[in-house]
Amino acid sequence: MTADDTNSPPRPADASAPALFALDAAGRITWASRSAAALGATAAPLIGEPFVALFVFDVVSRDPDLLEAQWDAVRAATATGPLRLSLRSAAAPDDDPGLAVDVQLEPGPNGDDWLATILPAPAADAARPAATDTESEAFRWLVEQGGVGFFDLNFATGRIYYSPAWKKLLGYVASELPDTYESWLGHLHPDDTGAAPDRLTRKPTAGPHAFSVEFRLRHRRGEYVWVQCTGLQQIDAAGAVTRAIGLCSDITERKELEEASVANDERFRTLAEDEGPLGAFEFDFTGAGTGWVSSSFAALTGFDDPAPLASSANFLQVLPPEAAELGLATWLLARGRAGQPHFAEPIRVRRRDGSALPVLFGAVRQVNRRRELLRVTGFICPLPADCALATEATATTALPAELAREAFGALAEGVLLTDAKGRIVFLNATASRLLRLSAEQVRDHPASDVFRLVDRESGRPGDDACEAALSAEAPLNLRADQALAAVAPDEAPVPIVWTARAVASATGQTLGVVIVFRDPDEMSLTPEELIKANRFEALGLLAGGIAHDFNNLLTTILGGVSLAKDSRDLSKLEDSEKASLAAKALTRQLLTVAKGGLGAESVVPSAEILHDAVRIAASGSDAVVTVEVPEGTDPVLMDRSQMLQVFQNLVVNAIQAMPPPPHRGRVQLSAVNVTLADDQIAGLPAGDYVQFESRDNAAGIKPEHLEKIFDPFFTTKKHGTGLGLATVLSIVRKHGGQIGVDSTVGVGTVFTIFLPKADRPAEVQARRAPSLRFGTGRVLFMDDDPKISALTAGMLQSLDYKFDLAKNGEEAVTLYKRYLNIGRPYDLVIMDVTVIGGMGAAETFTILRELDPDVRAIVASGYDNDDIARQFMDQGFSGYLAKPYRVTDLGKVMKTVLG
Repeated sequence: MTADDTNSPPRPADASAPALFALDAAGRITWASRSAAALGATAAPLIGEPFVALFVFDVVSRDPDLLEAQWDAVRAATATGPLRLSLRSAAAPDDDPGLAVDVQLEPGPNGDDWLATILPAPAADAARPAATDTESEAFRWLVEQGGVGFFDLNFATGRIYYSPAWKKLLGYVASELPDTYESWLGHLHPDDTGAAPDRLTRKPTAGPHAFSVEFRLRHRRGEYVWVQCTGLQQIDAAGAVTRAIGLCSDITERKELEEASVANDERFRTLAEDEGPLGAFEFDFTGAGTGWVSSSFAALTGFDDPAPLASSANFLQVLPPEAAELGLATWLLARGRAGQPHFAEPIRVRRRDGSALPVLFGAVRQVNRRRELLRVTGFICPLPADCALATEATATTALPAELAREAFGALAEGVLLTDAKGRIVFLNATASRLLRLSAEQVRDHPASDVFRLVDRESGRPGDDACEAALSAEAPLNLRADQALAAVAPDEAPVPIVWTARAVASATGQTLGVVIVFRDPDEMSLTPEELIKANRFEALGLLAGGIAHDFNNLLTTILGGVSLAKDSRDLSKLEDSEKASLAAKALTRQLLTVAKGGLGAESVVPSAEILHDAVRIAASGSDAVVTVEVPEGTDPVLMDRSQMLQVFQNLVVNAIQAMPPPPHRGRVQLSAVNVTLADDQIAGLPAGDYVQFESRDNAAGIKPEHLEKIFDPFFTTKKHGTGLGLATVLSIVRKHGGQIGVDSTVGVGTVFTIFLPKADRPAEVQARRAPSLRFGTGRVLFMDDDPKISALTAGMLQSLDYKFDLAKNGEEAVTLYKRYLNIGRPYDLVIMDVTVIGGMGAAETFTILRELDPDVRAIVASGYDNDDIARQFMDQGFSGYLAKPYRVTDLGKVMKTVLG
């Protein structure tokens, strides 16, 4: 036998070889052996074809009824032995008598399938056509690449063949496992030697016989895998196996699941059967409501036989009396928290002798979309007596009425409590006032009849608060779009803001619902909450204008870059650089507005704060916004981010109040020094101040609204929140100042703000033209963005620094440790503040300082904010590099740190 014979599928057999077929219960072919080709049976695809269609009958038809009758006849005729038929050849003419063959049928391994063998009759020894090239190639592909391994063990000739897929089941490639019978026996589990293909579990008659066994073979990795082997054995007259052919598939996962299932069954039997500590039960409510109860359940409840308890009517007899009143399905659905499939709670079941048994009663429920109970599986577990008594006390102790009145009576919010059935059990004074009903009038009434909601805009009925709370897994979000329905026809709905949540016991049992609601006109915010809420509102209002300005800057940047790239024209790169710096400044300003600062105060020039406010607030607006501040105007001590909110609010309000075109909107901001006498401005002591003004030519404020504009939540805008000017007033007063307003409808509005002047000059940093700072030293640069890393590498190279690059903190620590161990630590580490999926600057710096207390590090961040920079410097960083940066910016920061 050559190497090619050993490592390739068997070539088509001759006409004397048996053709093997696997058939389903209806007689259709599900598998055909390769030797079928030698009989000319593969001229057309066979899989799915009727087996009887291979033969010549007096009547030939594809009629299903005729084919079924022919199959029944063949099956009956082969029951007593082989049946002689004529095999049809697809390539032969219709009058061809066919090839005489013997057909034998045997039941398959699954009980309802069949195995068929076709052998040429002894007198027929003419050669038959071989399989086509296409069929051979398809079979070779299946044998080599399929998930089922094929084997052919010819003990009579000594020729052994395992397909590549068979060897792959054991982790081998085709050339690694020899085609010998010893390969099979050597990999067979010692306990499964009876599954060797040449072994017989019984003494069959001569001829082909089907077999199907499960056993273990050793994988290349050393562990054993389970395989299922299905095929045919050829038995000679002496009763010996002369040939075995079949398929093997990996069933390890199935066997593991079976073993786990057996283990689970054993554990369950230990716990819930044979008088174990748990009593188990299961009921199916899709039919008659019958079920199953374990023997230990029966023993715990005093019954000798569990069978009677499998009836829902009898099962109810051991449950608390309320279960019988409600019915088993309803009682089980009411247990635990609504919407949760499982529950566990302590109850007392009744034993057969009438005594009570304290148990932990738990179950898992399966319901349909209509929340109807389909199936329940549960258990009972006896509880110690002291635990049961504590449970009983808890279950019967209610919140004293006096305590409830004291606890909720002083609240500004309305509080409504219900029991598990949705009936009102408590109402505090605020709730009674808003509902316009007394507690006595509504007690024990369904909450859905009292707390009736309608949509504020349409008046349509709203949600059922109790139902919504019970079906939710968490407290409901605050709702502000509904109102309490009118009690009397001549009354109007009462707008409210409300939320609700279900209340459960420690065991998960639903106790009731608590509804909290309030009149929005009575709501107030702390100064800090007011400032924060207004800051986020301002960001939303300014987003469109900021996007407009950014797009203009990006147009300048992209235009200069494209000219340099396409036309080699470098003249516009300077404009691109200036636009990039302007975009950086706009981003810095936007971050200041969004973050809100850390409460740190600094001395700020009056002109600077006005210009910074205009840069953001006037973005994208057609109005002309100007700033006029005479030289010598005093600076002010302020929280910069909060004061930006003040002037941005004033500018935005002015722009939004402008009449439509052709009106030309104008807003003028100004600041001058003033000296005030006592009582000149209400609430301000005498002294030196800076007077700021915001003057516009907008529509003006109506007199009846003027005295309310600083009230929280007062607004005349359709989508306003009423937080803007309330925030302005809060911030100004927090800074020791005062604000006033004067407005004329049709002319415009003037806001005047007085702030105390600072007692020291503003700190002005000297500005000089940037220059390249060349230096020497070794630098470790860390950033997870490969483009930023490549760009910065070019900058470092142009500055004559040696450098290494790291993608994250883990790589940076490894590199630093490597060179520190050989006495060559980096002179400087530059790190990005955040790294996706890895350590950022702060965490990496902490580790580096443990390795080398003298490490010098610069943090690079897109958060261009003085407060954030100060935070990192306080942590020990030596410098702060704001993104985006130029080579001059990088060189300047590095030179400052390295000296």
